[in-house]
Amino acid sequence: MARPQRNSPEKFGRLDGLLPRAEGKIEPGPQNLPRELDIDGLPEGRWIARGVYRMEREFEYGRWYGKKMLASPEESGRVLCHWGGNAAPVFLDTETTGLSGGTGTYAFLIGLGLCGAASFRVVQLFLAGPAWEKSWLAAIEAELPERYGLVTYNGRAFDLPLLRTRYTLARAVPSWNGAQHMDLLTLSRHFYKGRLSSCSLSSIERNVLGLRRGGEDVPGSEIPWMYTQFLRTQDAGPLRGIFYHNTLDIVSLAALQIHIAEMARGECSCAADMIRAGDLWAAKGFQAEARAAWEGALDFSRDRHLALLRLAETERAAGNYESAYRYYEESLETERRPVRTLEAMAKIEEHRFRRCEEALAHATEALRWLESHRIFKDRQWEEDRKNLLHRIERLKRKIAGKECGEETPPDDGEL
Repeated sequence: MARPQRNSPEKFGRLDGLLPRAEGKIEPGPQNLPRELDIDGLPEGRWIARGVYRMEREFEYGRWYGKKMLASPEESGRVLCHWGGNAAPVFLDTETTGLSGGTGTYAFLIGLGLCGAASFRVVQLFLAGPAWEKSWLAAIEAELPERYGLVTYNGRAFDLPLLRTRYTLARAVPSWNGAQHMDLLTLSRHFYKGRLSSCSLSSIERNVLGLRRGGEDVPGSEIPWMYTQFLRTQDAGPLRGIFYHNTLDIVSLAALQIHIAEMARGECSCAADMIRAGDLWAAKGFQAEARAAWEGALDFSRDRHLALLRLAETERAAGNYESAYRYYEESLETERRPVRTLEAMAKIEEHRFRRCEEALAHATEALRWLESHRIFKDRQWEEDRKNLLHRIERLKRKIAGKECGEETPPDDGEL
C-alpha cells in the first residue's frame, strides 16, 4: 500500500472520531444514581447532582472587608465598561488539579460571585471526582444569570482557557463564550506594577485592600496535592481551607473592582494613583477624563511634576506651545532629573518661539546637569549627551548667523 503523504487527509482522517466536537448546550450525566456520596467533612451545603456539591455564603453590603467597605459591584462595573466591566458582573475563580494546564488538568471547585439586592453571594460548586464533570459543568451553566459579564484575576490566561478545554472534552460550548470579560490582573498591574514587589492577588489583598487572611487559609501551591489526597480518602475535612481560600478570592475580586473603579473616577489618595488613572483613560482615547485626572494630581505635593509633564505633553501634541512651556517650566521646580524637560523647553524655544539664546541656555544647563551626574552613565546617558552637544552647536551657529528670527522647521520627531 502506498504511504500517505505528509499532510494527506487520509493520514489524519482516521483520528477524527477521537476528537471531541462542540455540540452546544451541555447536558448532565445519567441521574439514575443517588445524588449523595458518602463523603465526610463537607461544609454546609447540598448535593445537586451525582458528585456535585453546592455551597453558598452571603456577605451583606456595608460590612468592612479589610480596609474597604463592601458594596454592590454593579456601579463599579459600569465605570469600568471600557475595560470589559459590566453592570451585572459575575466574579469567577477556580481551584484545579495543577497549574500547568492541558487536558490532564481539570477544575474541581469553582467560585461564582453574584450581586444581590442587599448582599454579595458566593456560590461554590465542588466536583467530587472526574467521573461527574459533565454534571458539574451543567451546574455552572445553571447558576449563571441571563445577562452578565465575567470578572477574573488572571482568568484570561488560566481559568477560562482551562474551562474551555473541559467544555470541549465534554463536547459542549460554554454559554459565556461571548460574554464581556474583565481581567483585574491587567488593571492591577497598570496601577501597581513597579510599586509593589508582586501583583499577585494575595499581594494586592495585603497591600491595597488591607486584608489579612486567617489561619484556615491554605497556600495555592498545596491545593492540587490536597485534592489528590481527598480522592484517595474521601475525607473532605482537610479541604475546608480550600473552600475558605476560594471564597475570599471571590470577595477580594469584588472589593478590588470597586477600588479600581474609585481610582478611575479620580478618588485617589496620592498623585501616583491619579497619574496612572489619567494614563488609563488616555490609553483608551478619553483625553478629557485623562486631563481631569492629571490636573487632580496637582493637588498633591509629591510626584506632581509627573502630572505636569503629562499635561505639557498633551498641550504640545495639540499645538498649544505656550501652555506646554508653562507646564514644563513649573515642573522644573521639583524635578530631580530635569534633562528631558530642559531639552523639551529648548526645542520649543528654538523651533516655535525662535528664541535661540534661551534655547541655548536650557540646552547648556541640561548638558551641565548630565555631566555632573556621571553615576547615571549608560547607553542612554551617552545618547542624551550626543544629542545635546549637537543641539548646542547648531544653536551657536544660528546665533552667530543671526538666523533666530527666521522660522525653521524642526528636526524630525522633535515636536
